[in-house]
Amino acid sequence: MNAVHKNKAEIDNRLATIEGHIKGVRQMVADDKNCDEILLQLSALKGAIEKLSKMILIEHANTCVRKSVEQQNLDEYSHFVEVLSKYL
Repeated sequence: MNAVHKNKAEIDNRLATIEGHIKGVRQMVADDKNCDEILLQLSALKGAIEKLSKMILIEHANTCVRKSVEQQNLDEYSHFVEVLSKYL
């Protein structure tokens, strides 16, 4: 099973939160809010994106990569290492 599908509802909730942060920042810019307030919201947005990325990465390692290693198919493992190097 695809890790994203397994946690689709949780991922969708996190994406909705991220979308809300983005809309909030756009509104703050439109309303000429102080830069420090905008930066604080951008920090929250960055944290939300990082949390989602880590969740998907961990689920991928625990499902797809584990299964491919158990089946001695190291192509998925190699791909995972490549993706991980780009993420870090």
